[in-house]
Amino acid sequence: MLIEFSVTNFRSFREKQTLSMVAGRDTKHKESLVDIDGTKLLKAAAVYGANASGKSNLMSALEFVQAFVIRSATQMNQGDKIEPIVPFRLDAVSTKNPSSFQLAFEIGKDIYEYGFSATVDRVHDEWITMCPSGGRTQRWLDRKLDPVTNVTSWDVGGPLKPNEALLRERTRDNGLVLSRGAELNVEPLSRPFLWIRNNLLTFRFDLEPIALTRETALGVKKDAKFRARILKMLRDADLGISDMDVAEERPLKDTIPEPVKAMFTEKGLHEYLQNAEQASPSIHTIHRPLGSEKTVTFDFEDESRGTQRFFALAGPFLDALDNGWLVAVDELDCSMHPLLTWKLVKLFQSNANKRGAQLIFTTHDTSLMDPELLRRDQVWITEKNAEGATELRSLYDYREKSRSTEDFEKRYLAGRYGGIPLFGHSFEELDAEQPEESKP
Repeated sequence: MLIEFSVTNFRSFREKQTLSMVAGRDTKHKESLVDIDGTKLLKAAAVYGANASGKSNLMSALEFVQAFVIRSATQMNQGDKIEPIVPFRLDAVSTKNPSSFQLAFEIGKDIYEYGFSATVDRVHDEWITMCPSGGRTQRWLDRKLDPVTNVTSWDVGGPLKPNEALLRERTRDNGLVLSRGAELNVEPLSRPFLWIRNNLLTFRFDLEPIALTRETALGVKKDAKFRARILKMLRDADLGISDMDVAEERPLKDTIPEPVKAMFTEKGLHEYLQNAEQASPSIHTIHRPLGSEKTVTFDFEDESRGTQRFFALAGPFLDALDNGWLVAVDELDCSMHPLLTWKLVKLFQSNANKRGAQLIFTTHDTSLMDPELLRRDQVWITEKNAEGATELRSLYDYREKSRSTEDFEKRYLAGRYGGIPLFGHSFEELDAEQPEESKP
């Protein structure tokens, strides 16, 4: 399970900001907690904030960490740029400094802390510690770049010590020890590497969920038990679907609408279509009109966007619940009814979540800010400060303490927590007929 995630000097984040999944002292919703050796971790966290306040940048940071850990050893060469690295750009000092990221997570009650800092050109620092259940913290790696001499110092300990020479020799300046060590079968590094690679699912729901839809549909086609569970979710969601058929397949590239392709850069589209020749299932939904024995078949594309997105999420949500994975979704509520989103969040919060799966999501849906659904320590706010940098805090830690039973939504919309847009005084006075050059 994720314990916390920190990001520094990345996009709109300048100072270190931390999203913590460690529970506070509230006594509500005990079913939403998992006890790990006396530390209670949260199953879900919601991130709110005005547009451009940094919510999506938090998700981008988490997505980048996973992608870089996976790719740095096997898909990058010496001299390749670490392109997703974008430091805070509103002051001259930050633009020259590396961006920094750190994860703390639990695997079988052992606690790992892993982090690195990097510029677009190279990794500057990398560190790994591990605290076994009931034991003392072991520092496995401390790799530091001296910015004056441009020389990297290495402090390798614990079970990595016998492989120190190999790791130093084989790790590139623009690569990570964690990634290279896992590739070289350095066994202690395989465990945290596989957690980051396999246990973290990140999704952007502002884009068409084509890959998610494909994976859910293939599961429906190949696994009868999975199919039954998906159909139950669709029926319980009151979407009017009684059955579905997953039939002949088309190349994935043929299923991507042209407007979606236009949203990518040429390089981005090429990467997205690396598996373009893979087959994508053809999906049909079956509806039974009220009082009729006959059924009507729809192409999946004719279903509402909310229905399509719910279906796309249903598969990874079930996988996460079955395996205890972390799901991070940007714009979870996109096109879905608030009550449907509420039910999805409740699924992670409930006792049905027996393996400690976690859900982190950004949203503008304030109806989810419900003390009957979320605790104060599960609601987070992003807000820009006077220097344009994102600050992240939970309602539990907010300077104006709120009671656990208060109407979070009402207080948030009233501006008591910040994180809402501050409109200009003339917003309602704009004159559509006013010449462009004379508008304020």
